[in-house]
Amino acid sequence: MSPTFASSATPLGVSPYAEKTLGDRIDDAIAEARAITDEKGVESRESAVAWDIVEELLSASAHRREKLPKNAFEVYCSEHPEAQEARMYDV
Repeated sequence: MSPTFASSATPLGVSPYAEKTLGDRIDDAIAEARAITDEKGVESRESAVAWDIVEELLSASAHRREKLPKNAFEVYCSEHPEAQEARMYDV
């Protein structure tokens, strides 16, 4: 039998965030940072750390998007830039 935390069924050594998506983790971090800022103040060290965590998660999300492979439509557009579907207009 593997050891577990007293308050949950998560095995030791496994992050409780393992099941959450990055988007969920970002939402949770923002909510926590807002709560800490409200409690401790905008210029507190705890608030700065909480918002640094949010920034790191947002950065990880941006880097993950950069690494995603192109979908079929993006491949088509890059192979056929003259196609009507590939045209982009500034509005």
